[in-house]
Amino acid sequence: MRQNFAKSCEDKLNDQINLELKACHQYLAMAYHFDRADVSSPGIHSFFLKASMEERDHAEHIMKYMNKRGGLIRLSTVPEPLADFGDALGALKHALQMELEVNQHLLDVHALAGKENDPNLCDFIEANFLQEQVDGQKILADFIRQLERAKSDIGEYMFDKYMASAGMHQEIKKR
Repeated sequence: MRQNFAKSCEDKLNDQINLELKACHQYLAMAYHFDRADVSSPGIHSFFLKASMEERDHAEHIMKYMNKRGGLIRLSTVPEPLADFGDALGALKHALQMELEVNQHLLDVHALAGKENDPNLCDFIEANFLQEQVDGQKILADFIRQLERAKSDIGEYMFDKYMASAGMHQEIKKR
């Protein structure tokens, strides 16, 4: 059943689904980069693996919403992720840029929903994504700064140990 669900909003949500899956794929590549024997950073591996699962959960949550609203889900080809990051700092900076891109797209979806007079879509985006995105960006920015301060192999080793217990959205309740 479809009511008050503009085609432009459906298209924008499909773009969001594919962006979330692209981030999922990239985080998965990042996780297994840090799991390599010559990198061996289990804490960072775990952090990025959790982030990958969260992005997939986001995509699935939007897909369920699309089905409720009567939309047609269109999955596109996921681009090949970057495979090498050199170090944890480079990977975290890349992750922050991805999160900023995902967040901007969510803001664009929200703005379009407002323009199309779709309060249900506005509420869905606000209730499920916006605060979590801001929190995740803050956590990544904090990790980047902490790692910049460490600036040594022992500092990165200690940071990896800290990361073993961290999550991007650790203080956010699960759906």
